[in-house]
Amino acid sequence: MQIFRYRRNPLQPLAGGLLTGKHKRSGPEDGSRFTLQGGQGDRYLDRYWNDMMHDTVDALKPLAKQAGITLAHLAVGWVLSNPAITSPIVGATKPSQLDDAINAVKNPLTDDLVHAIDEITRSFAKEMTNVRKYD
Repeated sequence: MQIFRYRRNPLQPLAGGLLTGKHKRSGPEDGSRFTLQGGQGDRYLDRYWNDMMHDTVDALKPLAKQAGITLAHLAVGWVLSNPAITSPIVGATKPSQLDDAINAVKNPLTDDLVHAIDEITRSFAKEMTNVRKYD
């Protein structure tokens, strides 16, 4: 994408809230996007609520803790580390999530941390089949 100077604006780098760290495998937090009425919550559940997603989140949590940042900061920071990304569409629903996004801009991830996230998410990306592809 760099060669052709394409830019991307990824939607939902927090995976509908899963990468905020507030949800447990046992079920989504009440009042979250996962519990929306009218089929919207079902779409979030279908896309994000599965073992592969939870396994990935579980693998990312120690990296965030070791770096002294929130899981949301880690997620947004990783997206921002891609030079083809101009601005992720965070969709924050709480001021703390906006703070995490701002902190990710002000305090970029180290190259080593980005590489560690790349390794964790590499297998995830190969398995991901329920996300719309635009390429």
